[in-house]
Amino acid sequence: MDTKKSSELAQSVKIILIGDGGTGKTSLVNQFVHRKFSSIYKTTIGVDITPYQVLVKDTGKIIRFVIWDMSGQTHFEQFRSRFYTGSSGAIVVYDLTNASSYLNIQTWIKECRNACNKTIPITLMGNKADLDELIILETQQPKTEFPAVLTSAKNNWNVDKAFFSLFEAIIGQKLEKIEEQSTETTHISYDHKSGS
Repeated sequence: MDTKKSSELAQSVKIILIGDGGTGKTSLVNQFVHRKFSSIYKTTIGVDITPYQVLVKDTGKIIRFVIWDMSGQTHFEQFRSRFYTGSSGAIVVYDLTNASSYLNIQTWIKECRNACNKTIPITLMGNKADLDELIILETQQPKTEFPAVLTSAKNNWNVDKAFFSLFEAIIGQKLEKIEEQSTETTHISYDHKSGS
């Protein structure tokens, strides 16, 4: 199959990555898409948009997932609702070393539901599983009906599993990644002058 030609006709599916600031959302995307990890923390101011193509095993069809990595900082809450539009699925990330990020899962799910105005598949990621000595949520599972996957962006542990579980929930078919992808991240800043 000519992947380049097929990708031009690929179906595009938007997913959103949400959760408290500092939970490792951007690190998870970088590990999943680019196979890179940085220990330097940089706050996402706005939203980073990264495409990722997968192949449907049974049909040979290419699906282009567009990952919207949204800022989790509380002072950007008023701007976020505009970026939920058109989402087909969501990943809520919490930090296994931070109890407040765990407690805020329901708040993020509620915000997502209200902004999307529909029922979309949601996967939970409990990130930073590599920080054994700091983990305080190891035995706790979120009290929701949504699947939860423990991950480590640093060690690339269960990262693919978490993303693909959501992708397959959206599409309803088994998928596999396409090698040698050309992906670029686009950044959209919040309009600080806007009141909406």
